[in-house]
Amino acid sequence: MTLDARPLMTVDMDGVFCEPPLGRNLGIHRSFTDPAEAPHPAKVYPRWVREPLDRLRFDFRRPMPGAREALLRLATVRRLVVVTGRRTVPTWWLRHHDFEGIFEALYVNRSALGSAHYKQATLRRLGAVEHVEDDARTAQLLAQTTDIHVYLCDWPRNRDLPLAPAVERVQNLLDLAARLVP
Repeated sequence: MTLDARPLMTVDMDGVFCEPPLGRNLGIHRSFTDPAEAPHPAKVYPRWVREPLDRLRFDFRRPMPGAREALLRLATVRRLVVVTGRRTVPTWWLRHHDFEGIFEALYVNRSALGSAHYKQATLRRLGAVEHVEDDARTAQLLAQTTDIHVYLCDWPRNRDLPLAPAVERVQNLLDLAARLVP
């Protein structure tokens, strides 16, 4: 049996490789979470409400320009796993946009935690060494509470924030692939 020596990189979905509606990423938080504070429970809707709403919210979004190609390049030097704050599995979207098979696993938030704390717990459990994110609150929490190197995809709503040194700003996945893939 051969062990895969590539480091584990986790990748958020929306705002990283899935485009937000009308190209405006309004889901980005500009305030930070106190890392010493206990996580607050998230409002979780029943499945019969959540699933149809998520299909309406997410299924019609397009991939970010160049994202598939960038992820294929990154997969040559990293093991890629999706960790998303979504609460439903985006199987249809991944298949429809030809992203199926790029990632070795996909984790959606089935917990009572908000997205940032869910990702924090999941990345620790997986042993990720790098994470690609678009939300400054999540990036800052990960940088303050883990040894994970966080790549923050640039969006107007996450600019000009005092981020921890472990957060490295990248323009997008194409920029990240150009930095990491020889």
